[in-house]
Amino acid sequence: MGKLAHFELADWVESQSPKASLALAGSATPGLSISDLISLSSDADATKDALSIANLQLTLGSDVGSPALRSAIAALYQGDGQEITHENVITANGTTGANLNVLYSLLHAYDHVICAYPIYTQLLNLPRAQGCEVSLWRLKKDDQWSLSIKDLEGLIKSNTKALIINSPNNPTGSHLDRQKQLEILDVASRHNIIVVADEIFRPLFHGLPGQDTPPPAPSFVKHDYKRVVVTGSLSKAWGLTGARMGWIVSRDQSLLREFTNTRMYTSEAPGTIDEVIATEALSDRCRPSIIQRHLSYAKENLASLDAFVAKNKDRCQWTRPTAGATAFVQFLSSTGDPADDVEFCNALLDTKGVLLSPGSLCFADKGDMGFKGFVRVHFTVPPAKMKESLEKIDDFLKSTR
Repeated sequence: MGKLAHFELADWVESQSPKASLALAGSATPGLSISDLISLSSDADATKDALSIANLQLTLGSDVGSPALRSAIAALYQGDGQEITHENVITANGTTGANLNVLYSLLHAYDHVICAYPIYTQLLNLPRAQGCEVSLWRLKKDDQWSLSIKDLEGLIKSNTKALIINSPNNPTGSHLDRQKQLEILDVASRHNIIVVADEIFRPLFHGLPGQDTPPPAPSFVKHDYKRVVVTGSLSKAWGLTGARMGWIVSRDQSLLREFTNTRMYTSEAPGTIDEVIATEALSDRCRPSIIQRHLSYAKENLASLDAFVAKNKDRCQWTRPTAGATAFVQFLSSTGDPADDVEFCNALLDTKGVLLSPGSLCFADKGDMGFKGFVRVHFTVPPAKMKESLEKIDDFLKSTR
């Protein structure tokens, strides 16, 4: 593997967070404690017992994860479509570890890869470091951050190995519905392309104003085409980033064997304590209340963001997210042109203590000016924090009019 490009998003959040009193630059729901899990459980005593680790043997577990945890993960993929069982799941060190395992296992120098764009930095830059040729499949910002199947077909080459997407999308908050998924998989199947879908935000479907919450889009792994790999973890939707537990799901056993072999060279088995926490968090006792809490944050905060954008329509614009935890908002200068988003974020942080992530720095490919003025705003935070942050941003805009 060659030299990795600088991870601008991670560096920005890490370096600027100590200066912030109100940080909306990340994307993970607020961290839960063990006490929180017990209080959120529908059977607090059972959860307390399950999380009691005084007598837990800290031995090296299975290289694919415990059957109990893998079954709990598989339960996230139930419903219409192809059946997913624990045999379709292996665990990983967060989604970061899952993506690294998958991409390292699948891709080699001179492979051609198509990558949705914008996208989480890791998914774009790892293939490049592996010597792959990467083509960008651009989300259309003037069409609800949609993806064009015609554009996808125009990017395919004879050596196209994989298509990389994340849905719900980071940073835009758009998602690929069932019909679009089927269209993508039809193209992939005709060209024998492996589809890699980072679905870390997948449980967070919150819909549009004036509508009932849309039925969650199925996971890509639920359709008939087998050469599909999806990844996820406990961090973004579940509030358990510190329990470093992610997963890889596929119905293609040959691919899972490749990933298991790679894991033996890297992280071996997951942490035993992490497994215990993850298994209980994803249990029927805890899972529904955790997601309901974070969906309620998202819905309330999106209503506040909607009102903020409407109030300041001379200075900002957006496509309202339908899923995930982040919005991509474009701020404008007093003349109506896209603002310098890095300058905007620095000034906002210095004067108001609010931290956002500048789009042109953190998500734009080198030399691409298409995200000028865009900032990523995290909205699965406690509503009081969102309200205070928006008030400060509003004050900042007033001072620059």
